[in-house]
Amino acid sequence: MYEIALFILYFIVLLLMSSYIIKSVKNGWDILSVFFMFFTIQYLLVPMLFILNEMVFFLHFPISDLIVHYHGLEKFYSFSAFMLTLIFIFSMFLGIWSISETKSTPYILEDKMIYLFGKERSLLYVIALFLTLLSVVSLYLYSSSFGGIARAIEVADNIRAGYGDEFWVSKTWVFTVRFIPFALLGVILFFTLNKRDDFMTWLMIFLGTMVTLLAVLGLFRSKQAILSLVLLYIFYLSLKKRKNYLFHLMIFFLMAVFLIPFIESLYMSGGFKLPEISSFAQQVLEMLSFFNFTAVSLEFALEKQYEFRYFMDFFLGLSGKYLPASWLEGFGIDAETVTINTFYFYGTMSRTVPPGVIAGGFYNLGVLGVILVAFGTGALFKKLDIYFQNLIVLNPRFMVLYAFVIVKAFTWARTGLPKYAFYSTTMTVILIAMIIGFTRKKERNNEI
Repeated sequence: MYEIALFILYFIVLLLMSSYIIKSVKNGWDILSVFFMFFTIQYLLVPMLFILNEMVFFLHFPISDLIVHYHGLEKFYSFSAFMLTLIFIFSMFLGIWSISETKSTPYILEDKMIYLFGKERSLLYVIALFLTLLSVVSLYLYSSSFGGIARAIEVADNIRAGYGDEFWVSKTWVFTVRFIPFALLGVILFFTLNKRDDFMTWLMIFLGTMVTLLAVLGLFRSKQAILSLVLLYIFYLSLKKRKNYLFHLMIFFLMAVFLIPFIESLYMSGGFKLPEISSFAQQVLEMLSFFNFTAVSLEFALEKQYEFRYFMDFFLGLSGKYLPASWLEGFGIDAETVTINTFYFYGTMSRTVPPGVIAGGFYNLGVLGVILVAFGTGALFKKLDIYFQNLIVLNPRFMVLYAFVIVKAFTWARTGLPKYAFYSTTMTVILIAMIIGFTRKKERNNEI
């Protein structure tokens, strides 16, 4: 009876949130709607499937796509988790409503120009060219450290599993791996240029795209990276065409149910093996394992005993990003939220399982932490939506940048960690490029 009542409560909130999302994306996706979409999957749909599977299906529902040791949790849903989810939703809407709907004054951004090899070029063009070439050279140097790209792909799973030090030792150029993702940034910046009609620009876009695909599908082999890349493309089209592409997103998910296990089996066994249609329900659960660790993390946060983090992640997340790690050694670097959450999953701290946005708030300051994170998220994302929607009216070329920021909303919902969503290297480089590559040319006094 308890499970049935809880299932009905989750189902009612799921319908309400789904209705809100569908209405809000009538003319295309924005930061808030994307956040709520993935939030709804993680914190409403997944617990419902946990309950439904336990009562009806009795299938093997993996807690995550990693090997997990269960530390004292008999089930992965509860009324307490449901109430925290409601508190988060309500607090986030308060944050959204606290921001005025008044549209800001738009302005035109003009490219800064420099002379290069006797020809006037956009500074942004030079930056994009540099980032693309840097990623290509980095890919070559990194793969050469392992004896070639094939060998680098072979060891990718071990490196992702936390055994990087064993494979990176004595590798001179292994540090170049951090520059390979810059290929995607080069592509994004090329798309923000006023003119893209020369052969070199399209050659760099093609080259950057190929390096990005090779890195995502081969070297990094991250489900999140694959999903983020596809979402970037879909959200860019959504903004450009002013459509929501809901049908395309559903088709993409159904394809992913079969395609991702296929890619994994290809890397693991070297053969082509597609799942049988009869196991479709099981494959759906396997695919949703990409999302369900956040619901489990919330249960860990509710059930386990620990000291609050007091939002130290906003400070400690700077380590290795903006500040040298050695500077923060005296501040309890192991007190990061991701560390304690990972320990509950594995019994060790050698891997990384992010807590998700609700558990992240609860680990930091209990219910009050959830309220603060939700309110702050709503206010920040509403501000960003207003800014970008006004910006692309006079500067449509920034739609691709807006789409990139929208994808980061997915990262924040999934991880709940500043260092992944806000302190990422890619976000930092993009911000720096925009600051030095453009100048505000003309302001408008009238509102749009």
